[in-house]
Amino acid sequence: MRHRRSIVWLLLAAVLVSGCSSDPIPRPKGQLRLDLPDPGFVDWRCPQYGGEIPVYAEMRQKQAGARPGWYDLVFPGYKGTVHLTYRTVQDDLDMLIEDAYEMRGKHQAKAIRIDQERIVRDSDRVFGTFFDVHGDVAAPMIFYLTDSSTHFLYGALYFNSRPNSDSIAPVADRIRADMRHFAATLHWGASDPSDGSR
Repeated sequence: MRHRRSIVWLLLAAVLVSGCSSDPIPRPKGQLRLDLPDPGFVDWRCPQYGGEIPVYAEMRQKQAGARPGWYDLVFPGYKGTVHLTYRTVQDDLDMLIEDAYEMRGKHQAKAIRIDQERIVRDSDRVFGTFFDVHGDVAAPMIFYLTDSSTHFLYGALYFNSRPNSDSIAPVADRIRADMRHFAATLHWGASDPSDGSR
């Protein structure tokens, strides 16, 4: 019996000595694991425009008093929102496009790079530009779409968190793809300059 106790104490001492032989190694900070849902879309429309939006997003009308056609496409599981602003063009298309380029320009100081993609769908009268802003920026995606005569839609993606391009990159890439799908399915509705969308 005494011999067994000696063996147990000897094994315990060996484990303690071998467990303390190395210095602790700090572990790198981990990123959140994000499970992105399977792509799927549902048709959505308002009087000014419509298109297919992701099934995992919610289209919410802006607060009371907002202009017609102003919506937030909210991605609740990812704390992201695409703010959509609609305007009726009234001989000011150049100014509206210039405003979109100015918003892109405000991110140049922190951007690693800005990719630009033109959208041209002649048959549906949908034209515009997507700006993919890479880096620790407030808005990783900015775009505008227009029919060049009556309708103008501006959009920008924002996250409800401090900009960290490494952690939001998978979600931002997915939302970029989903918004390109929206642009590919966009159709214009009726617009009356007196509808208050100016």
